[in-house]
Amino acid sequence: MLLLDGPPGTPFLWHRVLPVLRKRGVQPCTVKRPGNPAAAGQAEDPFTTAAGIAQLLDDQQRGPAVIVGYRFGAGTALALAASAPRHVRALVLVAPAAGLHSISIADRLLAAPMLGPVAAWLGFRLAGLALYLPALRRGILTTRAGLNACDAKQFVRHITFGSTWRTFVSEQRRLVSDARRRKQQLSRIDCPVLIVDGTRDRIVGPRTGTALGRLLPGSEVITTAATGYLIPIDDPDSVADAVLRALRHEYRTSLSARPFTRQPPQAAIHGNRDQA
Repeated sequence: MLLLDGPPGTPFLWHRVLPVLRKRGVQPCTVKRPGNPAAAGQAEDPFTTAAGIAQLLDDQQRGPAVIVGYRFGAGTALALAASAPRHVRALVLVAPAAGLHSISIADRLLAAPMLGPVAAWLGFRLAGLALYLPALRRGILTTRAGLNACDAKQFVRHITFGSTWRTFVSEQRRLVSDARRRKQQLSRIDCPVLIVDGTRDRIVGPRTGTALGRLLPGSEVITTAATGYLIPIDDPDSVADAVLRALRHEYRTSLSARPFTRQPPQAAIHGNRDQA
């Protein structure tokens, strides 16, 4: 199993999911790619990322895996399923930011040439400075996210003074510009897909997962009532349950065996970032 996180480079999002998976007998596959475009404030090309993951899995002679993608990481998972289906047993998309229905007015404003960079810089700087308050940092990053004190401080420095805001702006622009093309490319996905949505998610609303599910043959939408946007932190059990369900699916189940109509294949997807 491979976990793909979304920007701004936050592998700690899986901090609560990993022990739950291991307790249930699932060992995630850790893949580290050379280089890190996000460190320079650049958006990673999803197909380049997917091709790198596929090459590493080829080199390691890995069998087909369940690919779990959160937020923008869902786009990379989709790209991998479209361009290298031999490596994908099933997809689990958690609060996926993919398709036209995931684009809000706020997304379009944050992708704007002038307003977006200013708003992102200010937002990350203010959030980082607020998290320098020990009580707030402990409450959000230690108690809720499960980071230790050292990792929490490092994360705060990263989002306050690093290039995270640049990466965020770049990703917002990619999200908006690629939304229409992605809608035409989803029919290439030929594997079981589980979409996990939070009913209280105000960033990627439940309707986004439902709309995406209609475009993916053989998909299933799972709604968790206890969470908002940070599903891997707030409800790791729901993510683990979805992974186990995905593992039980028969590999490469023919679409003809599912109650969906196959559409003509088209060109492939977009997304971002990997970490396990």
